[in-house]
Amino acid sequence: MEPIFSEVMRVFRKDDIARRYFIMNSFDGALTILGIIVALYLSGTTSVKVIIVSCVGAAIAMGVSGLWGAYSAEYAERLRKFKELERHMMKKLNGTDLERRMKIITVTLALVDGLSPAAISLIILLPFLMLGYFSYGVMDAYHMSIGIVDLILLGLGVIVGAIAKESVAYSAAKMLLAGIIVAAISVTLDSMKVI
Repeated sequence: MEPIFSEVMRVFRKDDIARRYFIMNSFDGALTILGIIVALYLSGTTSVKVIIVSCVGAAIAMGVSGLWGAYSAEYAERLRKFKELERHMMKKLNGTDLERRMKIITVTLALVDGLSPAAISLIILLPFLMLGYFSYGVMDAYHMSIGIVDLILLGLGVIVGAIAKESVAYSAAKMLLAGIIVAAISVTLDSMKVI
């Protein structure tokens, strides 16, 4: 078990595809849940059950979609390259370390792709999940969740800035701007009575 776990961690640390999947899908998860939370807030929804079920449903859909889609795409691409290598070497490579690594990389990337938006979604929902344990109301939970989205977007921006070796403040501001745009569009549509 230990060698597989260390192999998975190596893939996550060193594989730029894993980093891209993590950033893109965490970003997608944060903005999706932000959109749902803002819409529920604007509609005046105070039912914690409705809020949680709506967001968890979206988190599950994003998680399954990411896991399934990434596994299918990665498996197809890596299997194609694996078969090309077999043709060039003129021998089967089944049961080799190369095949084992291909499978570990494929599964790791699928897990990163599927779990990152689901995990981010649950983190954003924490104020609603913890509502019964602390003395704050549903409206406070909305504000806290939106604050968590802001922190996540800023954090993702810092990561992107560090990877790109550019200004982390500028990169964080760009990520946060996307959240502001999602909220602004929702508020504008609500004020125009479009939704």
